[in-house]
Amino acid sequence: MMVTVGRRAYDLMYRFGAPWEGADRVELRALVADGRCAPETLRRSGEPAARAIDLGCGAGGVAIELAEAGFDVVGVDFSAVALAKARAAAQRRALGPDRLRLVAGDLTAGQVPGVDGPFDLLVDYGTLDDLPPAGRRAMARYVTALARPGARFFLFAFSARHDDLPRFSFGGPSKAFSGLAPGEVETLFEPAFGIEVLDEPTRTRHVATYLMERRATTDA
Repeated sequence: MMVTVGRRAYDLMYRFGAPWEGADRVELRALVADGRCAPETLRRSGEPAARAIDLGCGAGGVAIELAEAGFDVVGVDFSAVALAKARAAAQRRALGPDRLRLVAGDLTAGQVPGVDGPFDLLVDYGTLDDLPPAGRRAMARYVTALARPGARFFLFAFSARHDDLPRFSFGGPSKAFSGLAPGEVETLFEPAFGIEVLDEPTRTRHVATYLMERRATTDA
C-alpha cells in the first residue's frame, strides 16, 4: 500500500521546519550555470525575461534562487504555512511580484488560478513523487499544458525498485512512501517530452534527476 502526505501534515512540518528546508539544490544550479537551464538560453524572442515555475515551491528556496538568476518566477504550493515563509523570505531578498509571485494551488486540479502559461522552465523538487498514481497523472498533464515547445522541465524525485526499499525510513523513500517506480517518468511524460536521465537511482541511493524538453508536436 502506498501512503501519501496531506496538506495538514505539510503545514505542520513547515510550521516547525521541514527537513528539506534550506537544502542546497546544486543539481539545478549546475544546469543554470552550464546554460542548459539559463534564463538567457530559454528566454523567448520578444519577451523581457524567461519564465519559470516552481511546482511545489515550499518555503521558496528554489523560486528565490531562480528569480535572482534572472527568471520571472511563479511558485505554487498547497501549504499556506510554506507560502507564508516563502513570502517572508522573498521580502527579505527584496523580490517583488514583478520578479516572483507565490500562488496557493493544487497542482493536480488541472488549473491553478493565477498561474498562466506557457513557461520556459519548470522545476519540481519532490512534489510529483509524493502524489498517489492518479495525482501523478493529473500533475503530468498540467505540466505538459504549462510548458511551451522547447521548454525544459527539471525533475528531482525519490525513485527505486520496490524490492530495494527499506520497510521504513525517516530520510527517504520506503515501502510505504515508495517514490517513482522505474519507467514511470517515461510513462507519464512521453511522447510530450524528450527525457534525459541525469542521475539514476541505485540499490542504495533512491534518488533520480531528469531534464526533459517539451517537444513541438506530440500525440499526447
